[in-house]
Amino acid sequence: MPLLLRWYAFVPWALVILVIWRQFGWRRALPIGLGGWMIAFAAEWAATSGPGFPFGVYSYRSAGLTQDWRVLGVPLFDSLSFTWLAFVTFTAAGWLGASGARRLVVAALAMVAIDVVVDPVALRGARWWLGSIYSYPAHTGVWYGVSWPNYLGWLVVGLTLQLWLGFWLGGQRQGSRSELAVAALLLVGVLTQSVVLALVLGIAPSALLALLLLLGLGLVALGAPWPRRPAGPPLVLVACALGSEAQAVCRALGPGWLGRPDGGHMRWSRPGRPSIEVWATGLGVAAASAAARVAPGGTAILVAGVGGACSGDWPVGSVGIGSSVLRSDGGWLELDRSPHNRLVAAAVGGSARLGSRDSATDSSADRAALAQRGVDIVEMETAAWLAARSQPPAGLLAALRAVSDTPTAPLGGTAKLVPPGSIGPSPVRVARLIVAHPGSLATLLQVGRNQRVALSALGRAVALAAPVLERLATSPADLTAGGLTDGQATAPRS
Repeated sequence: MPLLLRWYAFVPWALVILVIWRQFGWRRALPIGLGGWMIAFAAEWAATSGPGFPFGVYSYRSAGLTQDWRVLGVPLFDSLSFTWLAFVTFTAAGWLGASGARRLVVAALAMVAIDVVVDPVALRGARWWLGSIYSYPAHTGVWYGVSWPNYLGWLVVGLTLQLWLGFWLGGQRQGSRSELAVAALLLVGVLTQSVVLALVLGIAPSALLALLLLLGLGLVALGAPWPRRPAGPPLVLVACALGSEAQAVCRALGPGWLGRPDGGHMRWSRPGRPSIEVWATGLGVAAASAAARVAPGGTAILVAGVGGACSGDWPVGSVGIGSSVLRSDGGWLELDRSPHNRLVAAAVGGSARLGSRDSATDSSADRAALAQRGVDIVEMETAAWLAARSQPPAGLLAALRAVSDTPTAPLGGTAKLVPPGSIGPSPVRVARLIVAHPGSLATLLQVGRNQRVALSALGRAVALAAPVLERLATSPADLTAGGLTDGQATAPRS
């Protein structure tokens, strides 16, 4: 009976968990669903039966909840509603362009804004199908009977839930089509119901204020500091797989970079230097291929990131400039010679033969086998970019790899921490690794130190390479006239 009576709470919760389940699997869906409920339940129980924090003092009316499931006096449907509402605002903020901490704050404030109309309407539940289920102490209501600590509590719980969602889903990703569709459906549904009821109940200002607050938050998420799209394609596109690689490149190229989600990847541009863009496309072949298909035509592509050395000739922090790349099927592909030779001559790094694999390569046997094939540095994306990019006028393509791991300093268990298509490590995988193998913490810390060395070297290399590629992109004649010959490709590796 409670499932039918409170379908408007249970159905959205189940729908959100189902979408997360299909997108990420039950290992994320269940912690989000149950953990979100526990956070909201603890807050409601503390307010109704404990010290009154964080929502202030209020009480549920047992007479209005006789047909509801309750846990320690708190109705189950009410505490479940926090989880799906947090998901809705988290997804909407990401879709509008907010990421990282700004996304979490905007989403939490959006939850508060929605409650500006939801709580006054719910407090009058005796006049519609909700029923009279709770009340505030006399003379404490300041907003149509709702006390001001209630909104402070919504902000505290909202931020906590957004942090919980960001931990499991990642604060940089924009969301799949199914996530966006469900979020839009539920957001429109809850606002439509609340606004209509507010008009019927004679508390229209609560609906107006809620809509104005949401509009303002939407503009914050959609507007500054996200830059407008440049009028034309950039001269150089630096394609990184990971967010940490893209951020290291942006730092090395100078201040003023502004990032935004764009399709399935993150995109950084700088108003003062529109000729260069930096993308974080996601790890692996599929993500690189998808990004390559939407890359602007005629743009010079610099595939940049970290990689693993196949021999001791390439220490951590050394930089390789791709001359050719071994595909996962065993065939070799040649990279454009002119940009390769120019970058070597500019002391960006040493000439290197790359090996693109479909998954992380870390075992000593795999490294040795690749070294026997002539591979210097193993990575995952360059071959995909080459395969997806057509011949000129599609533009030049060059590759830089800074060594982050070697046969004597392997990745170990950390090799699987970044899921395919993601721009950063999965918190679930990190937690699972540490819990299952506590001794891996030392390896994790050492890998982190090596990564910082490699990212610093990558940033310096891209800062040297970008002007070279800009000149080649603006002077195509230099590719043949006055260009370097293949025999001139010699330079130190680090």
